[in-house]
Amino acid sequence: MKALDTAHRPLNVLLVQHVSWEGPGMISAVLRKTRSRVHTVRLFRGEKIPRGLVEDGAYDAVVGLGSPSVAYEPATNPTHYDEIELHTTVRRKGVPSFNICYSMQLFCAAHGGKVGKNPNGKEVGFQEVFLTPEGRKDRVFGPVGDHRMFQWHGDAVLRLPSGAVPLGSSEKTRNQIAIVDGIHYLVQGDGQAATPSMIRSWFKQDGEWATTDSGVDEASVLARAITNRGYCRRVYSRIFERFLEFAGGQASGQSSGQKVSAS
Repeated sequence: MKALDTAHRPLNVLLVQHVSWEGPGMISAVLRKTRSRVHTVRLFRGEKIPRGLVEDGAYDAVVGLGSPSVAYEPATNPTHYDEIELHTTVRRKGVPSFNICYSMQLFCAAHGGKVGKNPNGKEVGFQEVFLTPEGRKDRVFGPVGDHRMFQWHGDAVLRLPSGAVPLGSSEKTRNQIAIVDGIHYLVQGDGQAATPSMIRSWFKQDGEWATTDSGVDEASVLARAITNRGYCRRVYSRIFERFLEFAGGQASGQSSGQKVSAS
């Protein structure tokens, strides 16, 4: 896929990171390639969500990463209600968004969906994701087709918000991928973290949770990460590039609003 033409105006992207070890991973390379201007809010450092800038239309896209917090237990996340407000504002303002794992769950909770323990148990490691008929026609996931995605979750979206369109599922998780209003992507998998170095870090930080009652062990997941390294990079980069291409199309011809400093 050809790189985005951002020579006219690079995209302004708000990226929300919850914990230090769940960083953007492969997303970073795509953002650099597309020369996007990225404002990263590191909530674990006490940085605040720039609600005023979102309201003023300063961002062309919003990306939310995962978290060990629980979307249906507000006490597990000190910024829970700030993020709920972010998701409702992003939807009201029509800003394209890409919501990963916990951020997918929180987006759904903010808009009347239901999140809970996955009835089929934890999903950890590399799993096949199968697209629905709507998913095969989707601008972002359709060209990729069925694919293998890194997973790291015990909760799941049990009921999507009204109007959401399911795009993909896996053996354990019915709502793997969905879209709301045609612009808000909900992605349960953590494909951005499918590198050996990131997976080692995740096991170091959260390995006890990942290996308890999941049927997987660190060695086998790492082995698959090494084997699938090239495949995962190609697939996930293509997915995220296509999302940015779509967001860029939405922003084309519009005012960029306030200037946003990259961080």
